[in-house]
Amino acid sequence: MNKECKDYYNQEFKDLLKEVDALREKPTLFLHACCGPCLTYPLSILVKHFKVTVGFFNPNIFPQSEYEKRLATLEKFLQEYTKDENVKVDLIVNEDDFIKYQNLFKDRLASYEGGPVCLRCHAYRMNLAYEYAFRHHYDYFTTVMTVSCKKPSRELNEIAEKLSLQYPTTKYLYSDFKKENGQLKGILIAKKYNLYRQNYCGCEPSLKERQNVLSQKKSQSEKDLEILG
Repeated sequence: MNKECKDYYNQEFKDLLKEVDALREKPTLFLHACCGPCLTYPLSILVKHFKVTVGFFNPNIFPQSEYEKRLATLEKFLQEYTKDENVKVDLIVNEDDFIKYQNLFKDRLASYEGGPVCLRCHAYRMNLAYEYAFRHHYDYFTTVMTVSCKKPSRELNEIAEKLSLQYPTTKYLYSDFKKENGQLKGILIAKKYNLYRQNYCGCEPSLKERQNVLSQKKSQSEKDLEILG
């Protein structure tokens, strides 16, 4: 199947699962997770085929209180889900240098949500997680970020494909988790576990963008009410 096909990465994912299921035992997988809600659906699939370890490698999240809230949400989900499903999933938290991240991505202030700087941010965090997976001898690595409608699956897979050249003994697992209503399925799981669902990507500029949008909506609603009044 040609990479230009919109179902390419999802089909690659399915084909590899068939190969994995033919093995005598489950291979290990290091799964980069940006937050609890995005983890829900991918994990529900992957635990059936791999020995999964989740990695929370996200120095982009601002402020610190939000970082802690998202981590606590992810921990809550893992604790409850693994108990319900009777599976074992380890969690690795890497509190990378937050100041280093801020310095590296100062130009994000002049960019926009979904712009080229965002792709650099995704690549930075995926590299942190992929390097960990490689150094700790995991068989596979992937990220949950392809489940989000605001994250470009093709670009994320291309980033990881390049990273895999640096970490050849840990294979990259292609994915497009948003396919087959993946995001909706994840939302339903998140609701089942009553998870906190954030309304912005994570970095300080994305928070300010969201606050501006909400402020504009509030102002417009107030104007509409004045007209109706």
